[in-house]
Amino acid sequence: MAARRMMESDIGFAVDLIRAERWGHTRIDLARMLSLSPGGSYVWEDCRKPCGFITSMRYERTAMIGHLLVSSDSRGRQVGKGLVAALLEDVDASGVRSTMLYATEEGSRLYRQFGFEDSGYELIAVGILLKDSERRALRTTCSNAREGDVAEIAARDRMAFGDDRSELMARLLLEFPEHCFKLERSGHLAGYVLGRRTPIGFDIGPWYCDTGRWEDGAALLDSVLSSFPCGGRIDISPFASNRLVPRIIARHHKYRRAERVKLMIRGDMRYSSGSDDVLGVAGFELG
Repeated sequence: MAARRMMESDIGFAVDLIRAERWGHTRIDLARMLSLSPGGSYVWEDCRKPCGFITSMRYERTAMIGHLLVSSDSRGRQVGKGLVAALLEDVDASGVRSTMLYATEEGSRLYRQFGFEDSGYELIAVGILLKDSERRALRTTCSNAREGDVAEIAARDRMAFGDDRSELMARLLLEFPEHCFKLERSGHLAGYVLGRRTPIGFDIGPWYCDTGRWEDGAALLDSVLSSFPCGGRIDISPFASNRLVPRIIARHHKYRRAERVKLMIRGDMRYSSGSDDVLGVAGFELG
């Protein structure tokens, strides 16, 4: 039994495990991660048969652990622990100063064995369900973000996240320009939201606004929601401590909240500026 680096040919196996757990990530999501962070994810093999995998994204000095899944017939054999150990050995050797992940209460016990600590932040999953009539009533009051906006968006994202994610920002803008919006105040960028299509619906994030006004955050959300065609679930992941998001989302009457997950960190803190300006993160697997 051994860990090896994840390859594109492993995506089918990984997607099967994800579907078995009823998670929402797809082949497209995994392919994007492998493209942006080649060599950052691992598969565990037993007699040349894959039985588990772990993914990560690398942003300069920061690693973001996303998926950790083990096949049902291999659980209880320390596969998950072996995958985490293999990934962290690589992370430590590369000079990464902060490794982050979102964990359930059950999963956090494993990560504490490797030096992860609770950051004090929790994330919640919010799903918006819009009727056709509600969608038609939305107003697009923000401008579409363009390729030329990447540098400014990435600079603001770095202030919020704590490291450079310009390649991720550029990739999302390139893939989904029709779902990316910006908010300007006095000629300067005050907020942005990056939306994307998935095979099962739509994801929103990162969603950022530094004006402190819920109306500005709502303008960004309404703009991206109005860009989505009808049908499919719409997922957002805000920090539980954010004081603006509940008021913004309460205007959309049908929504659900999933289980809260903890942001755990090994090494330097990220999101050091606080979570009030971060209305929605890029995703559990992207940070």
